[in-house]
Amino acid sequence: MHPPRLYLTILTCYLLVCFACSFDGLVEGVGPDPSTSSTTDPTEPTAPTDTAASTTGDPTPVDTTGTAPDDASSSTSDTGDVLEGCGDGLPDPGEECDDGFAANTVESACLPTCTLNICGDGFVHEGVEQCDLGQGNSHDFGGCVPGTCHWAPNCGDGVVTPGHELCDPGAPVDPMDDVVPCLPSCRYDGKVVFLSSELYDGKLGGVDGADLKCQTLARTFDPDRAYTYRAWLSDGSSEPATSFVHSETPYVLLSGVQIAADFDDLVQNGPSVGITITDTHDALTDERVWTHTNYAGESIPDGHHCEWWTKNGFSYAAQVGYNAVPTDPETWHDNRWWTHYYLESPCDLALRLYCFEN
Repeated sequence: MHPPRLYLTILTCYLLVCFACSFDGLVEGVGPDPSTSSTTDPTEPTAPTDTAASTTGDPTPVDTTGTAPDDASSSTSDTGDVLEGCGDGLPDPGEECDDGFAANTVESACLPTCTLNICGDGFVHEGVEQCDLGQGNSHDFGGCVPGTCHWAPNCGDGVVTPGHELCDPGAPVDPMDDVVPCLPSCRYDGKVVFLSSELYDGKLGGVDGADLKCQTLARTFDPDRAYTYRAWLSDGSSEPATSFVHSETPYVLLSGVQIAADFDDLVQNGPSVGITITDTHDALTDERVWTHTNYAGESIPDGHHCEWWTKNGFSYAAQVGYNAVPTDPETWHDNRWWTHYYLESPCDLALRLYCFEN
C-alpha cells in the first residue's frame, strides 16, 4: 500500500470540486444584473423611437397611407388626398374661406390668405368691384368710392364733372353742333375763351390785374390751367398781339363751339360767333367788354384806357367791345365790334372782360 499517493489523489479531487464551485459563484457575482442591465431581451417587443417627440415635445403626424409626401409644403399627398391648411378647399378654424389653391386668387371671392375679398382691402374682386385702392379709396373725382368700390366721377364716364373736366369723350355729341373734339384728357382740342361772369369798373389794377381776375374765374372750371388765362386788354405798353401766345389750335367756348381756327384766324376774321359763354356756363349777348384793343390785337393809340386801367372816375373813358349783337350779326361781324365798338364807356361803369387760355 501507498497511503501517500491515495491521499494526494483524494486531495486533488477535492480541490477541483471546490475550484469549480468558486468559479461559478464568481461568474454569477460579477455578471450583469438583469434588473439594472440596459441590454434588451431579444424576445421582448421594442417601443418605437419618436425623434420629433423627443426633441420638440410635439407628436409627428402619422401618414396613414404608408407613404410620406415628397414635399412637405405640397397641399396634397401622392394619393390625391387633401391635407389640412389654407388651399385645401375646406375652411379650417381661423379661415374666412377656402375655395382651393387654384381658386384662391387676388381677383376671386377668397384671397390666397383664405380671407374674404372685401372692398377696401386693395384687391379688385373681378365682376363685383370696379376698383379698390385700399386706404386710398375716396369720393373724390377719379377716386374709388369706399363701401362700393365703384369708380367715382371720372374722365371718360360720359358725364362732364364741373371743376374737373371741360368735356368728356364719353358724352353724347349733337352732330348738328360745330363742336371741337374732346381729348382723352377731358379737355377740348383747343384753347378756351370765356366772357367774365363778373362785372368790373375801369380800375382793374392794370393789365396784370385784369389777368388775375380772369385766372380767378378760371379756377372754378379749369383749376389746373387757370394760371395761363389772360384778359384781351391793352394799354400804352401791353397788347394781345405781342403778349398772347399765337395759338395754332382752335379757340373754343366752354360749350365746345369753335370761334376761330387759330390766332391768325381770330385777328383776320374775328370770332365766327360771339364770345357769349361765361365761366359759369351762362349764355349772354349785348354785353359791353373792356378791351382798348383793335381787331388785330393791338392797342388803340388814343390813350383812352382808364389811365392804364387804374381809374374808375366818370371823367375817364376807355374803348370797349360788344360781345354779340343777335339783331344785326353781319354788321357786328364786318365791323369787328366784338373788340372795338364805336362808342367809348366812362370808367365808372361795370363791364365784362374777355378771358383767353394761353
